[in-house]
Amino acid sequence: MQKTVKRKLITGAAALSVLLASGVSFAHGEEEEKRFAESQYRHDIMMITKYALGNILQHLRGTADQEGDVAKFAEMMAMSAAMAKTAFEKDTRGMEGKTDAKGDIWENWADFSDRLDKYEADTAALAEAAKSGDMGQIAPAFKKATSNCKSCHDEYRK
Repeated sequence: MQKTVKRKLITGAAALSVLLASGVSFAHGEEEEKRFAESQYRHDIMMITKYALGNILQHLRGTADQEGDVAKFAEMMAMSAAMAKTAFEKDTRGMEGKTDAKGDIWENWADFSDRLDKYEADTAALAEAAKSGDMGQIAPAFKKATSNCKSCHDEYRK
């Protein structure tokens, strides 16, 4: 593998590790607040992405090498991305229960919606690149798709 591809993978892996670690929730002995139905649905869609993304990362790091699995995980990411926008269409501000969604989502729906459209397109491109099995094509597509995750989380996730 070329040095530049390895360097990009390591940089992307480090950034992604920080992103994934920031999403981990610990109750610290307290019972966690229950999510309301819409929040749970959105959460479940995003968890599909999180686990698929984590498994792709293992392949990029070389700690997993199951042939063909990167393409399957990339397809999972693309499918969950295709469901994300409709999962957020209902304004749930003021609902009782846990949510990670900031109210800014609905105040800035055009921006949020555009970000989800870009995320959907970029995960579809990742799924297409992953069909090649060529990590030189997969790595940059993965980095682009996951940059959408960070961008949206930074702005619209509690």
